[in-house]
Amino acid sequence: MNKSRWRRRAFTLIELLVVIAIIAVLIALLLPAVQQAREAARRSQCKNNLKQFGLALANYHDTYGMYALGGSGGCCATPPNLGFIPRLLPFLDQAPVFNQLNMISTDAPAQNLANGQPARMATVPVAVCPSDAQLRGNPLGGYGQTSYDGSLGSQGNVSNPPAAQPPATTCNPYQQFALKLQNNGDTLDIALISGMGSRDGPSIRIRDVSDGTSNTIHMGEILPSCNDHSWGGFWPVNAMSFHSSTIVPINDYTTCSWANPSQVRVPGCQRWDNWNISWGFRSLHTGGAHFLFVDGSVHFLSENINHQTYQYLGGRADGNVVTNF
Repeated sequence: MNKSRWRRRAFTLIELLVVIAIIAVLIALLLPAVQQAREAARRSQCKNNLKQFGLALANYHDTYGMYALGGSGGCCATPPNLGFIPRLLPFLDQAPVFNQLNMISTDAPAQNLANGQPARMATVPVAVCPSDAQLRGNPLGGYGQTSYDGSLGSQGNVSNPPAAQPPATTCNPYQQFALKLQNNGDTLDIALISGMGSRDGPSIRIRDVSDGTSNTIHMGEILPSCNDHSWGGFWPVNAMSFHSSTIVPINDYTTCSWANPSQVRVPGCQRWDNWNISWGFRSLHTGGAHFLFVDGSVHFLSENINHQTYQYLGGRADGNVVTNF
């Protein structure tokens, strides 16, 4: 028998290159799909986190007859210097941490817990959106961070630019949209506050949401890398405790430290202390951000939402009821 008839022919170089090219094309086609699937899962988790906050806020109201306070009667470090998220800890399966806090201390976030670390370093898994890669190393700067904040509503907040920046009018482009002008919501008078709270700690109850709980934003997504008040995470009063207003368009990245020129809507106003721009809701999701409404529902609002409609959704009692958004 002629053995040469059965000799296996090796791949030629051209055939090998073709196979490699086909594999590369398949990987290029599959990789975006895998990335999209992962982002879809992260986005779903972000939404579920806000639902957990919705349950916590409802249970807090049932227990205390009001929604969680953003402060203790004044800005910006009134004892015990706790923002609204720490007050929700017992309702977020974090009672062991909350029960260690000394509520009559002057600075509860600074006290050490049983593990020897300051309370301010404690993190809450439900407070972090997995889409925000920067927070996966939480805590940052010695403070437990959050991807969510309470809504001031359509509240005026003026920037604080130094003399080296453009005129103040330039870095206050969104003040014109505010339905309430009490700066930063610094008051205990709820009639002067558009949304669901402020860092001063006004008491807001469900009866005060006259526009309807299904039409009023309670919380929304934020990016700590875009706001100077994120230095304190979610713990102190003057950190991320109602430091977000709907006057800022969704996903305005002007003050984000990583923003490229194409993402800057207000050139020359990129400093964090341009609060008229930095105090806004934003996410890394394409096209918009998630928002928790007072009734506990979570909606993904487009970054292209009509801006006036957005103001009405921020206001809890402005008389402008929005049903389609």
